[in-house]
Amino acid sequence: MSASFGGAKDIYFGAEYVQSAGTPLPASVVKYYVDGLTSNPDALRGSFGSYRAIDTTIAQNARRKTRRLTLPVLAIGGGKAIGEGTANTMRLVADNVQSVIIPESGHWVAEEAPKKLLAALTPFLAPYRDGSRAGTENVR
Repeated sequence: MSASFGGAKDIYFGAEYVQSAGTPLPASVVKYYVDGLTSNPDALRGSFGSYRAIDTTIAQNARRKTRRLTLPVLAIGGGKAIGEGTANTMRLVADNVQSVIIPESGHWVAEEAPKKLLAALTPFLAPYRDGSRAGTENVR
């Protein structure tokens, strides 16, 4: 399937990675993701599937709000993307939401600011590392 896109795949899909990044991603990283996304019909179908299912997802999320999560939730947002929007969304369904905004990052937090992402995740996950705190009382 990749060959049928020709140069257009790089322009079309590459633009999404560039536009959503707060800090430009290296060309090799963009190429890696675009090649993976367009490598076969199943990968591409899976990528578009989340957009095709948006009406179903909205209905599911409305039902999820009726049974709130009580476990701790860490919501991480890129300051050059939706920032606090991630936490605000999680607060609709969870009682214990911690928010971390990574100012110089856009949508691709793991790629744009991996060290800062790990710095946020490490203390949040530390209590669970040794199994002393399950934190999954309300997860099903």
